[in-house]
Amino acid sequence: MTNLFLTVIKEKCPFCDKGDVFKQGKFWQMPEMNSKCSNCKKDFTGEPGYYFGAMYVSYAIAVGIGIGTFLFCRLILGTESSFIIIGACVGNIFLISVKNYKWSRILWLKIFPPGAGTNFELKKSK
Repeated sequence: MTNLFLTVIKEKCPFCDKGDVFKQGKFWQMPEMNSKCSNCKKDFTGEPGYYFGAMYVSYAIAVGIGIGTFLFCRLILGTESSFIIIGACVGNIFLISVKNYKWSRILWLKIFPPGAGTNFELKKSK
């Protein structure tokens, strides 16, 4: 199994590290998830409300981006203006928002893997 960081950045299946989690779309469109992995056939749908928890992961990523931008502006660039720092933080969070959406869902899948009582189990046909 490869590094979790690389799996998330490449937007690959958190279970097999090979299949794509999201369909390829235009940059300005809302990302659409595949229903299952093309490689390992794990179901990505989950029960209703399953991805609500991914909002907390998304928030943590956005806070990390904001803190990183703030530290970069203050310590590396030496910026003193609060307006410039706030603008840079908000701008970076906005620029990474589509990736943040994808990464948070992939991390949520990895944190809470398939288990009993979820829709992740594939139905075996007779």
